[in-house]
Parts: sequence; C-alpha cells; structure tokens
Amino acid sequence: MKRVIAVFFLFISVVQATELQYRFGRGLSIDNRFYLGGYTSLQYEYRENGYYEYKVDDLAVLGFLRFNKFKIFGELEARNWYYKSKNTDGEFNLKLHTERIYLQYDFNEHFKIRGGRFITPLGIWNQVHINALKWTTSDPVTAVWFYPWFSTGLDIFGFLPVLSENTEYHFFIQKTKNIDHEYNNVKSDDFIGFQFKKYFDVNRYAGFNGGRFYDTDLRETTTFVGFFGYLNIKRFYLMGEAYLAHENEEHHTSYSSRIDKESYYLQMVYRVFSRNYLILRNEYFNDRSDNGYLHVWTIGWNYKPRFNISLKGEFQIFEKRANRFLTSFAVLF
Repeated sequence: MKRVIAVFFLFISVVQATELQYRFGRGLSIDNRFYLGGYTSLQYEYRENGYYEYKVDDLAVLGFLRFNKFKIFGELEARNWYYKSKNTDGEFNLKLHTERIYLQYDFNEHFKIRGGRFITPLGIWNQVHINALKWTTSDPVTAVWFYPWFSTGLDIFGFLPVLSENTEYHFFIQKTKNIDHEYNNVKSDDFIGFQFKKYFDVNRYAGFNGGRFYDTDLRETTTFVGFFGYLNIKRFYLMGEAYLAHENEEHHTSYSSRIDKESYYLQMVYRVFSRNYLILRNEYFNDRSDNGYLHVWTIGWNYKPRFNISLKGEFQIFEKRANRFLTSFAVLF
C-alpha cells in the first residue's frame, strides 16, 4: 500500500509537470516540487597497528515531493555495501535501510511539524549525514556517542515569533521503536529533546540543547545538555560542541560526580586557496560509568572542486590507541 501511494504521488507530479531539469549535485527536479537525487562515497582506513579496511561506505537515493504546505521526504541507503578489511574478505551488503522518511506540514515560518523518522535535530555535526558535505571523513565523538542519530516521532520547529525572530527552536518526542530500529548508533524507544539556535548573521550562530533517552540495549536512561557555536570570518571557520550527561543512579558506586559523561570537539578550518581547506580538530570524551576515554587530534585536508564533490584525507593522533589515516572520495548526484 505504501508503494502504491508513493507511485501515485510521483505520477501526479509528472503528469502536471511543466519543467523537468537535472543539475549535477542537485538532482532531478520537476517544477521545483519533486526532487530525486543520491550520493555515494569510497573510504580507506589504515591504523599504525597494521589494521586496514576499505569500503563503499554508502549508496543512497533520496527525494521529496512538495504539495502546497505539505512535504513528503524519503531516503534509502545501503551502508557499507562493499567492505573489505585485514581480517575479512571482500563482501557485498546491498540491504537497504530507511535513513529518513517523514511527512512535514509548514503552517508558517514560526510553526512547522514533521512526523516519521528524521535526523535528530541537535547540534551541528549530526545534521549532516552526507560524506560529500562533511569537512572530514571521521565524525567527532560528540556526534557518535552522546545521543541517537535518528528519531522516530514528532518534531515541532520554526523561528520564535517573539523575543527574537532569528532564533530557531526544535521540540521533538519519540515514544515508540524507530523505523528501521537496528539502523542507528543508539537504539531507543523513548526520546525527548529540545534545541534553541540563535543566528547573529549568516556567518555566526550559537545555541544550546538537551534531552533524555532510554537505551534499549544497555537498558539505561541518559539525560544530557549541550552547547554549540559556529563562526565564519572570510577564509577562517571555527565550530565546536560540548555535552554533559547523567545516567542511571546505579552507575554512581565508584565515584561521587553527578556527571557520567563529558565530551567536546573544537574544529578550525582554513581555506588555504580556492577549493582547498586545511582542518584541525581536537576532541575529548570521558565516560566515568564505563571507563571510556578518548582524546584525539585530527589534521586533515579537504579538496572540493565542486560543492557536491569532496576528496578528503586526514591523520588522527590518539592518546591511548593506534593512530590512523583516513581518506575518502564522495559525490552527491
């Protein structure tokens, strides 16, 4: 039934279309109401302990249909669809996962609502899941270990109608298993959160967020708060995020702190010359409840001949584990 409905909307959009256009990096569009595109990336990793792996990290198709104030969005992805490492032979995995699928209604700029599976609307880094649009191949720990990448539920968002029209807000809630539940960094069936993001101008913003979620694998509840900011001055880009988290009381047997996890990253990017960017990032993670610790420096280079193409290389220096080199080539169609 779902496929029938999708085909019906696609058929209506094509029949009524007066303009069909394809632009590399922006996909196929019809009347600026229907869009279809995709992306993929190739990745290689080598660690100083001799471990290596290379893979086609993702192969995805995404699209949306606008109808008046409605928007239907869908994205399917085959992740690690080819993978080979030092310890495994090359293998294909063409299983499709539901990255995003939601229905959105825009009442106005101050009040919008979406329901379905969407990217958790928190922070800076987590909002970009397409390799070609990222600064580095690796992700900072704050975007991997602090909250679920995706949520399935309702998200109410927009710009505040009072106090400051340059402040964007999000309030979201999840009270059920995720669509494609296993395809997430943290499995949760109970997640609630918020975010406020103040734009000072197009090149500067800052904000804070918070939330609480239940991890169905670890069977524990985590409450967290976070802060983030972004600044762009000519050739120079500065961004960062920091998070604190508190878990269940039973973890507080060996220490007295109310803070179980703390993490941050601070990243500086400098455009050396046209289409070439030098990246320096410092990140830190400490989990007292599970004795998890990470401190790493990342030095990288990103060559972007076009906005939708990225060739990246980086070297990561770890405090307590083997250093590694990463490189990737990514394209957004």
